[in-house]
Amino acid sequence: MFSLPTAYLIVGVMYLVMPTVAWAVLSGLRSRSALLWCAGSGLFGIGVVLLGLRPHIAEWAAYPVANGLMLLANLVRVQALQHELQRPAWPQKRLLWLGIGFVLGYEYLRLGLDQANLRFLWSSSTLAASFLYISRLAWQLGQREDSRSAYWVAGAYLAVGSMLVLRTIAVASGFSQPNALFGGWDSVLSVGSALISSVVGSVGFIGIFLERARHNDLLAAAARAQQEERDRLGMQIAQLDRQRCLGEMSASLGHELNQPLTAILLDAQMGQHGLTQNRLDTAQLQELLHDIESNTQRASQIIERIRSFIRPMPERHQPVELGQLVQEVAQLLACEARRCKVAFVFELPPEPVWVQGDAIQLSQIVLNVYRNAIQAMTDQPQPRQLRVAIATGPDVVLLRICDNGPGLTHEALTQAGQAFFSTKPDGLGLGLSISRAIAQRHGGRLEIANHPQGGAVVQLSLPAPNRL
Repeated sequence: MFSLPTAYLIVGVMYLVMPTVAWAVLSGLRSRSALLWCAGSGLFGIGVVLLGLRPHIAEWAAYPVANGLMLLANLVRVQALQHELQRPAWPQKRLLWLGIGFVLGYEYLRLGLDQANLRFLWSSSTLAASFLYISRLAWQLGQREDSRSAYWVAGAYLAVGSMLVLRTIAVASGFSQPNALFGGWDSVLSVGSALISSVVGSVGFIGIFLERARHNDLLAAAARAQQEERDRLGMQIAQLDRQRCLGEMSASLGHELNQPLTAILLDAQMGQHGLTQNRLDTAQLQELLHDIESNTQRASQIIERIRSFIRPMPERHQPVELGQLVQEVAQLLACEARRCKVAFVFELPPEPVWVQGDAIQLSQIVLNVYRNAIQAMTDQPQPRQLRVAIATGPDVVLLRICDNGPGLTHEALTQAGQAFFSTKPDGLGLGLSISRAIAQRHGGRLEIANHPQGGAVVQLSLPAPNRL
């Protein structure tokens, strides 16, 4: 035989077990809304258990406390959904007064007026309104996040609220009894819908977080793919910029390479002539061969610097000695600097300064800054100096490159480093933009300003090795 009190006890136990399971699953998220939802469901379970024990416990616990706990539970779950919707939470005083007002009204109708119908209508209509409001909030959450789980929660609580509305109408019209333990069809349907909501509500709330986690994972994967594509395109653009830069420097590089080759040719001709005339002794021949070897190594170094700078290579982060790097890039520009009568002045620490990064990409930053500075000083009076200084701190390595050119205008300072902005008529406006992107990929920054004593200063800051 169907026992309504037993059914209420089963529903109450389910309302205690399911939020416990939900909290076990969601506790790692440290979510305030999950805590509120599980706490509210647990309070509702206690209220339903007290309702099922009504024939065996005191009236004050079976009536006002049981109904008060169920309403409070729904108000707490409303707070959970408000938090999920990022809406302001209801003040605690407001919740307290709502609970007190509900219990006082219930007790006045139960004890003061002794009106069972009004008492039942008061409690059932209030609980129905709270269930329907929870359903509405869950539906809004489902619309905002496109969450099927939220829609399931909304549907479950809509069913409970609707059944309470039907039961309220049935009691008000005299078709049912104003007693929660009355075994009519409406009571059976109300208990059944409450049992379903205990399961669907908790499982659905877990599903909201799982769907959100999956959605966030998809967004993160898409963001990683976009970032990888940007990095790949950025590396291609950087390589093309290096090729363009060396193409513009081809005349200077050709002249730079022509010097050791000419010296090799002259030494070889002198040796050949001396051997033909029998005028070379062993010491002179060794000196000529030593000069040929030195100039061959010099030419080889120039070619290797060009090859390593221009060939496409995957990004490799490894220890880089910054002082050596800035001097090697200066050697690559030695001919152009001599032609423009620009002198490099290095202010480097006596000890090597190491950073972690890709040597070719860091060289590209330095080369772009050097060339811009040399071109800026072309029409300036002598002396034309390019000062390169390295400083170290506990967390950062600073590379400062200062020229004594005309400096930058306000517009140039504002837009320097932006893609396609250039102060040169034939410039593409990509050099500093690429350099700034490379600095950011290395965890650093590239800053451009005017020096107080005239000229421009570019500062590259990179993380110190102990921060990597």
